[in-house]
Amino acid sequence: MCCIGPLLSVLGGIGAASAIGAVWVPALAVVAVVALMGVVWVLRRRRAAVCETERGVVDLGMPTPAPSDAEVRSGRH
Repeated sequence: MCCIGPLLSVLGGIGAASAIGAVWVPALAVVAVVALMGVVWVLRRRRAAVCETERGVVDLGMPTPAPSDAEVRSGRH
């Protein structure tokens, strides 16, 4: 009978820790899922921002063709 007090206190502590863990583990799972969703959201926003360009008119200027060999030999440019 001398050891029943400490044994009950150890078992009670384990039970209390289990009860707290039963409450906290699902709460931590919810926090982990929310954090993962936040990471995915930030990465999608960053990827969308990288692919976006400024809207406006783009000047694609026409290149001037190089003179052909016949034009160069005849002196016509």
